[in-house]
Amino acid sequence: MDYAVAIKQVYQSIDANSVDKALMECLRISRHLKDHLHVAIFLRELCPGNAELLRALSEDIRDLKSDVVQFISQRSFDYWLEIHTLQFSFGQNDKGDEKNILALAAGELDPELMRLNGIIADLAVPQGIGSNEAIRLTKEYVSNKMQVRLRMSAVQTIKERLKARCLNYAIRIEKQLEAQRNTQKFLDSVQTTVNSYFQTNAEDVYSKLQKAAQLVRSDTDEDMALLLTEVRRALKSVADHFYPPSDIPVKCSDGSTRTLGNDHYMNRLQEFIVTKFDKSSSRDLLRAELDLLSVFGRRLNEIASKGVHDKVSPAEAKQGLVGMYLFLYNICNYLQQ
Repeated sequence: MDYAVAIKQVYQSIDANSVDKALMECLRISRHLKDHLHVAIFLRELCPGNAELLRALSEDIRDLKSDVVQFISQRSFDYWLEIHTLQFSFGQNDKGDEKNILALAAGELDPELMRLNGIIADLAVPQGIGSNEAIRLTKEYVSNKMQVRLRMSAVQTIKERLKARCLNYAIRIEKQLEAQRNTQKFLDSVQTTVNSYFQTNAEDVYSKLQKAAQLVRSDTDEDMALLLTEVRRALKSVADHFYPPSDIPVKCSDGSTRTLGNDHYMNRLQEFIVTKFDKSSSRDLLRAELDLLSVFGRRLNEIASKGVHDKVSPAEAKQGLVGMYLFLYNICNYLQQ
């Protein structure tokens, strides 16, 4: 979805005083963003009946927990009530109670204004009647017109509130997308830095990074499992590049003697980080950062070890890829400096 175009259409609908079109465009945006609360809020304005609302919402909320659905339903109703409750009465109901809540769908607002304008036009004293009858009708029509104009004011108030809600939502999403673009620029620079470094210094690592990047475009269970497997393979290639495996026991930085063979790539990567960065800097902050990166790398290995036949969520797999790139970005930046 081209959000910039969609947001522009919201602004154009507001300028054209077309509330229902602005709401429908906001609904389309919120559905694409999986903003379930605002999906419910906009749907309530377009189809205020509760049963109809639940039918329209069913596809959006089917994977949500019952308490979340209940929250969305109640919260969206609170927002609807806020829009449709007026600070003045515009008539009385059948029981004689004052009415200050106008329950009209967005698509009914303009037709209702046209209907009310027609009523006012019809409330004209006929020509040729007696003066007493004319006086009586004039008083009656004045009273009726006052009630009609109150209702027109109520309809117009709701229209303006809905326009403000659509405008504020469009502005908020516009700012959110701008912030995301800035974040995306940073992530692009991270990926570019890592890819450029390994393309120059370790072709095998670069090749595995490219395979992982291709898999991230898919959301199938098999490809997500393969993505984490590729992340693990890339980390092993990184370890092979920086600290090749050896069958000869090595005295590690913690004083223990270990065999850092082919399968011990996380230990080799950890040993490279500790020795390389320790020798290059004595700053505690940098050492703490590297320790955290190493801990994350080990956790990433545990996740990837699920294997390609286990179900891996897209979020979990993509988190693994992003985490690896951030991990390697810190290493590349330090080595290049």
